[in-house]
Amino acid sequence: MQTRSLGISDVVVPAMGVGTMLWVPNKSLTENNIIETYLSCVDKGLNFFDTAEIYGNGKSERIIGQCLKKDGRPIMIATKFAPPSKMIPLKPKRRTVSPNSPRALLEALDGSLLRLGVDYVDLYQIHAPPSKNTITDYMDVMAEAVKLGKVRAVGVCNFSENQMREAHTALAKHDIPLATTMVGYNILRRWAETNGIFNACKELGVTLIPYAPLAEGILTGKYRCEKKIPLGYKAVIYFGHLDITKERNDSKTLFQKLFSKPREINKKKIEPLFKVMDEIADTHGKNFAQIAINWLLTNEEICVIPIPGMKNIKQVNENIRALDWGLTAEERALINKAEIETRC
Repeated sequence: MQTRSLGISDVVVPAMGVGTMLWVPNKSLTENNIIETYLSCVDKGLNFFDTAEIYGNGKSERIIGQCLKKDGRPIMIATKFAPPSKMIPLKPKRRTVSPNSPRALLEALDGSLLRLGVDYVDLYQIHAPPSKNTITDYMDVMAEAVKLGKVRAVGVCNFSENQMREAHTALAKHDIPLATTMVGYNILRRWAETNGIFNACKELGVTLIPYAPLAEGILTGKYRCEKKIPLGYKAVIYFGHLDITKERNDSKTLFQKLFSKPREINKKKIEPLFKVMDEIADTHGKNFAQIAINWLLTNEEICVIPIPGMKNIKQVNENIRALDWGLTAEERALINKAEIETRC
């Protein structure tokens, strides 16, 4: 199993993590399904799991804890704290501290540790930029958590370049590195390359953890022909298209975005990219998802650790095959050229 460091911290994890946002038992995904998927992941060396306190209101963390207790083999865990933020509609309840206080982070962390059944997490991330108090305030409390031995490495999610730099500076005062930043990034979502995130990662030694590495399933190719994209995924894509989080640095107005079709669901526009991916997939005996994940893994500018969601053993078996090979520089160039042409 390939491994990568979380920034310049001493935490080393598999080169690909497991996204568990959807690990919430329901009619279509039972608890047994999730346990089977977990065991398959660990069997194959995919033992780095990313979760959050707001995933299923703690249910994702809780089932990972149950799996860990039942199986016993060591795993690496990343989870997230949800501060008051415009990006987070859900507001977790706090019992002992005001939700608006940065010290709510410590209460939330203890809750996550209890659900996970562990004494510490390998990576603790702030899920979104806080709308109350400063980033520095939160990082000072995060430093306390590190010094208490409850957190091994610190990360941020959905932060801009300037917000990343503020977090890095605040942690540096405590001799703690900012290890990771998590943003949406994939073949079709390239804003991190031009909005300052890549530059900050290179300069500060921060590892990028891209969420939505398969663009809500678009990059698996399963919607390429006549199959309809689920409304839920369409809504997520449209939300990103409207750029509420201000990740994009394009010149379109909100009005223009409201009345234009996101490129990701414009099948005609992205078909030339898929044709290039088809040829490369045939060359290596891989599928579209494996091409898309490997494109992230073979980035030579910065350290990238993708965390595709895995809901069943089939997805585990397919995703693991993104790790045993590498796109050539020429193949990456062909993909990048085709992606640029889809923007026109």
